[in-house]
Amino acid sequence: MSDPNYIKKQATRMQSATHPRAKEDAGWRLLSNSDEPGLSDDGTLTSEQMQKAESIAREALKDA
Repeated sequence: MSDPNYIKKQATRMQSATHPRAKEDAGWRLLSNSDEPGLSDDGTLTSEQMQKAESIAREALKDA
């Protein structure tokens, strides 16, 4: 079950991150919270997964 507060927190973290790894970590957490299949165990994302995470982040912050 998705937690809206957690999603907004990670979306904010992803949007404001200056270090690429911090941005990727927040994106991984967003996708994990939305039950995205095929996530790696080491927290890395493909470019396609990163785009999906950015889309989720934009959507979450739009409603904030």
